[in-house]
Amino acid sequence: MAQGDYVVDGIEFPATIQLPESQPLKFLGQGVTDMTIETILVKFTAIGVYASEDIKVHLKAWGRKAASDLTAEESGYFKDFVDAPVPKLLKIGVIKGIKGNQYGGTLESSIRDRLAYDDKYEEEEEAVIERIVEYLDSKNLPPGSCIFLYWPTPDEIKISVSPDNTIPEKFDFSAVNKNVASYLLHWYMGENAMSETTSAALAEGVVALLA
Repeated sequence: MAQGDYVVDGIEFPATIQLPESQPLKFLGQGVTDMTIETILVKFTAIGVYASEDIKVHLKAWGRKAASDLTAEESGYFKDFVDAPVPKLLKIGVIKGIKGNQYGGTLESSIRDRLAYDDKYEEEEEAVIERIVEYLDSKNLPPGSCIFLYWPTPDEIKISVSPDNTIPEKFDFSAVNKNVASYLLHWYMGENAMSETTSAALAEGVVALLA
């Protein structure tokens, strides 16, 4: 493990990730998804957030602010992060094994409901979400495996699943749809995210980047 890398429940998050098609992506923070079951805290996944360091140019309005200011309700920070036209990536490490169809089903219902609530769920969005679910259906997600979600632009989403921590040389899934791409990123680390710890850690990382 190199200096500056992070490890969460055996999932390694390097300080930078270099994809063949992208400039280096900088680690900005990590969190977990978890649930208390009969008084026992069960961790499901660890999520690392990466982005091109150029994102600081698009977030300069948030300089000299506290992380709590960024994550305040309706602050506009999450939208600025998601809409910034620079590459972003999530590395999702599986702590507690799950079937791909279960993960895809949760993703489908959550993204669909959010899009429908904002009246943005049309045939095009439905088709892209169905393709994502079909891709995940065939995947096994045992402990230690990783899902990589990559946004080359705010309009495009690429996905790859690795049986371990290996960075993908190419992505198996690709789709272009701004609504699905942006809402998917919001679901993980935006306002009312599935992982509040990820949102909070990302805000701290952005504050440090802008310092």
